[in-house]
Amino acid sequence: MTLSRAGSRSHSEPSTESLAEALTALCAEVGIPFEEMLHTVESALAVAYTRAFSPAGEVAVKLDTKTGALEVRSRVVRDDGSEMVEMLPSEDFKRMAAQTAKHAVLRHIHDLERDKVLRDVAEHKGELASGVVDRIEMGTVYVDLGRAEGVMPPEEQIPGEQLRPGRPVLVVIMDAQRSTRQAQVRVSRASRNFVHRLLEAEVPEIKAGTVQVRAIAREPGLRTKVGVSSSQPGLDPVGACVGPKGVRHRAILSELVTEHIDIVPWSDDAEAFVASSLGPAKAESVTIDRTTRTATVLVPRTQLSLAIGRDGQNARLAAKLTGFRIDIKPSDADGDAPVEPTP
Repeated sequence: MTLSRAGSRSHSEPSTESLAEALTALCAEVGIPFEEMLHTVESALAVAYTRAFSPAGEVAVKLDTKTGALEVRSRVVRDDGSEMVEMLPSEDFKRMAAQTAKHAVLRHIHDLERDKVLRDVAEHKGELASGVVDRIEMGTVYVDLGRAEGVMPPEEQIPGEQLRPGRPVLVVIMDAQRSTRQAQVRVSRASRNFVHRLLEAEVPEIKAGTVQVRAIAREPGLRTKVGVSSSQPGLDPVGACVGPKGVRHRAILSELVTEHIDIVPWSDDAEAFVASSLGPAKAESVTIDRTTRTATVLVPRTQLSLAIGRDGQNARLAAKLTGFRIDIKPSDADGDAPVEPTP
């Protein structure tokens, strides 16, 4: 019998002698330590012997790699706690031993290759990856990423987006997942990091480090707010992200389907940052209570609904972006009840 990564075998009856030779050659080919592979084979043979013959006690198999001889022992614990080790017959087992070993070797190689892919994937955690939708099962989207399979559960998908098999798709890599079949990795299009990486891909100034993404608040499929700053004097961070005639902004919007994205200037001045975070509404004044982490914002009555947003979305995202509870009031309230603070 000849062992190979493709699982080929000769037409002659397999033998443990040829197994030992093939095992030595295969370890040299794939760069796996011989002792590691031998342990894998012996463990698989012990399991196969137990299933085939159901002996009493714990079975251990020793393979003599020089002669190909098999030694099968059973360890039995008596009622008084003492142990007895006995030799078990192996002649009938030799016929299946080589085939069992071959499957164990191929499975071990598969596991090693899968683990290597997972290690490589772990090095790219948080980065964008392109793939093709392979299939959709029970709401989970499986993405062909080449050497690994991306798994995107419903909560990591953009709500309302229609993904179909065969469609190219961009995702952000999250965590590796253990699977007996192949290397799998959890991926996302709904995370805040997905938007961050899209910005980085479209805006050279972010990749170069002259523009920084300071905070992101997102409700996938609906709206995202991004706070950006610049470390280069005279460089407008918002303008850099929007791009000439809005080309960069439109490219990001096209990837986010129906989701809108607001890019606002970050400021160390809390009042200024809260005011800009409520855009497109214009705040007249912002008062910060740092003890309660509450920002009271006055806006013209005509801007009130814009500041709050549909179902409170604009104010809610502004609160997430800035870290303040936001209490929005019309500037001409004259005793009117304020808008409920946004947590």
